[in-house]
Amino acid sequence: MTDSEKLDLLLAEMQGMKSEIQSMKEKVDKLSLGQLEIKEEIYMLNRKISDTYNVALDALGTSAENRAWLENGTLV
Repeated sequence: MTDSEKLDLLLAEMQGMKSEIQSMKEKVDKLSLGQLEIKEEIYMLNRKISDTYNVALDALGTSAENRAWLENGTLV
């Protein structure tokens, strides 16, 4: 095998590696975008949970006030 053939083999191998690296970079970029989407969804879900918790606390307070009003005829 001549030096020129060896260099051609090395060049072909390096070009293959370059395309694999590019493919890996694209996959990492897609993963990063996916993580951002998940982070946004977690934030929105967290807000919904917090809002639901606040509504439940308000309902509990209203329930207690209504119970006191019904039992005593006055608000607490």
